[in-house]
Amino acid sequence: MKISQDVEAIIHENISSSKAPKFNHTAASIGADEDLQVVCLGTDGLPYLFWQGGVKKSQWHYEGKLLHDKIEGIKFTSVAASIGADKDLQAVCLGTDGLPYLFWQGGVKKSQWHYEGKLLHDKIEGIKFTSVAASIGADWDFN
Repeated sequence: MKISQDVEAIIHENISSSKAPKFNHTAASIGADEDLQVVCLGTDGLPYLFWQGGVKKSQWHYEGKLLHDKIEGIKFTSVAASIGADKDLQAVCLGTDGLPYLFWQGGVKKSQWHYEGKLLHDKIEGIKFTSVAASIGADWDFN
């Protein structure tokens, strides 16, 4: 889901503008500890992470660069996020190469982010995508 400009304005009001770059695309979903996680793509094509929660649930936090050391020069054009398998947050980013890449939050340490990299690239040879979307994934139980 895309986040409105109002939410982006709230983020920038709560985070020092000297730290946060300008963003082209944003996506949000519930993540670890039921905190709101917002993945933003900077004008540099790289992902950045904001989250709302912690001890004071209404407080915004800026984590900064999201796994830039793992990305290996890939730039992204759009992002979508949702809850996936095992209630882990998943963010799918579309690379400038037209292929999807997966980031996810969860595992043993629920708040830890991981970069899975190419998403089924061996199965989608020759196909280029223009957008990404996300929805609730497998094994989801609303109870």
